[in-house]
Amino acid sequence: MDKQNQAQNETNEGAGRWSVKRIVGVLLILAALVVGLYLAVGYLAWQSGETLRSEREEEARVQQISRQVSLAQEDIQRGGYNLALHRLDWVLERDPANEEAEALHQQAQEAIRTALTPAAPPTPTLEPEPTVVLSEETEPEEELMRLQRLYSREQWSDLMPAVLAMQRQFPNFERMETDRLLYEAYLNLGLQQIQGDQIEKGISNLAQAEKLGDLPQEALDYWLWAELYLEGIAYYGVNWAVSASVFRELCLSAPFYQNSCEKLYDSLVNYGDQYLLNQDYCPAVDYLREARQYGSSGTLSEKLNRGIEGCASATPTLEVITGTLPAAEMTPLPLPQANE
Repeated sequence: MDKQNQAQNETNEGAGRWSVKRIVGVLLILAALVVGLYLAVGYLAWQSGETLRSEREEEARVQQISRQVSLAQEDIQRGGYNLALHRLDWVLERDPANEEAEALHQQAQEAIRTALTPAAPPTPTLEPEPTVVLSEETEPEEELMRLQRLYSREQWSDLMPAVLAMQRQFPNFERMETDRLLYEAYLNLGLQQIQGDQIEKGISNLAQAEKLGDLPQEALDYWLWAELYLEGIAYYGVNWAVSASVFRELCLSAPFYQNSCEKLYDSLVNYGDQYLLNQDYCPAVDYLREARQYGSSGTLSEKLNRGIEGCASATPTLEVITGTLPAAEMTPLPLPQANE
């Protein structure tokens, strides 16, 4: 009898152990399913977020291209053919299949060829006008003809000092004509410089031209962009936040000017780096994602992924209020005394 009871107890214990194992196994399976489901949902959410961000970046790119095409069309309508070509060159570099941009580009080129003398034969290449030092024997009529030749040959850097010298020696001779020549010299030389690497001199020459007459819209636009560029460069490498803000505005209005979008890209990446260095990941992600709209590299992708992971795992911290005593040094307020 005892043996039967002992056998029965062992059977019951074995069944109990088996039952516990089954429960544990079921729980482990359920836990694995929950974790798998969580990971699947997380992956789908991440993939959806990446798709949405890519769509937004593409939308921003399309909007910027469309904006430049529209501005180029406005430039052509008001006769700003050179500026229109700068915009359209930028567009076609990024979207070679843009038919509207290609058509406007051809239209602007044709307008430049025929704007002044549609039926005139090609102008032969002329030798530069020689430099002349004015003297008491100089005839003003001959010097004015020489200045007009400088103007026709677009020798702006020679024309400007030559006109100034003539006005000093013959201040009252054909003053309206010499002022016109001086205006053209300041204007065209300023535009050349402002689009090149002499931006400050270009601004100065446009300011001189404005004293002699109204500036065309193209010159006003370049003047504004040049000042924005100089402001951005002043903060470039010193204050990435301000640099990014300035180049963001310039990239939106004139992406073709002085590689403004490339400067914006560098500013955003370096500003994001500062946040990464301080382990402030979420703001870093915002700036690095914006930078990805203007360029890409393996380094940027690595930084962005590090920022996304850090932002996802970040926990809020209590803000430290400066100018207060530590809790251990604070004197507690006296308790109110009970009325006797």
